[in-house]
Amino acid sequence: MSRQIADGFQNPRLVELEARVRGLETQVAQLTELVKALSGDREST
Repeated sequence: MSRQIADGFQNPRLVELEARVRGLETQVAQLTELVKALSGDREST
């Protein structure tokens, strides 16, 4: 079973990793804004 999984796995390409990082950065920014809104701390940007 583990061999089947290993055989099907391919390392992601650089462009795919960059897209993932951009997506994660966007999510972090959105979560940061949400936390600020929930805590009432809208002054620090």
